[in-house]
Amino acid sequence: MKNFIKTLIYDLKINNAKSKVVILLFRLSTIHAKTKILYPLSLVFVILNKIVNEFFLGVELSYHLKIGKGFKIWHANSVIINRNCVIGDHFVIRQCCTLGGNKRGIDINFKVGNNVEMGAHSCIIGDDIEIGDNVKIGVGTLVMKSVPSDKVVISSNKMVILDN
Repeated sequence: MKNFIKTLIYDLKINNAKSKVVILLFRLSTIHAKTKILYPLSLVFVILNKIVNEFFLGVELSYHLKIGKGFKIWHANSVIINRNCVIGDHFVIRQCCTLGGNKRGIDINFKVGNNVEMGAHSCIIGDDIEIGDNVKIGVGTLVMKSVPSDKVVISSNKMVILDN
């Protein structure tokens, strides 16, 4: 619980007002997946996360989602992250981004490393994708396969992976 509080405080410090609300409700709702001791209280946060984040702001962050510390949302609009994604520390996402995909109807293996940044309107979709550490994904880029660490991915007519 001590690490949870440190992570929450750190995340709130690095985000703007609207994103603070999103992250606060998301982090508090994750208590529901971690413990059954606070069940009635944590269920309230799950419901608030659904109503405020998903319905009003269009930010879909399931309480089952695992995201490390330093989660930053630049503009909390139209962000969708699949519930089975496992995301490392210092993940930065901007508006209108999607992570995950599930064309097979089963749980996916979707991992995002530390220090990954997603530009506005970018998507990482597919099954069994791994994004390495220190990856930057450019604006409007569609990523449909794994990307090794320390790469920059941009979009032209086809996906291009550049060295940092």
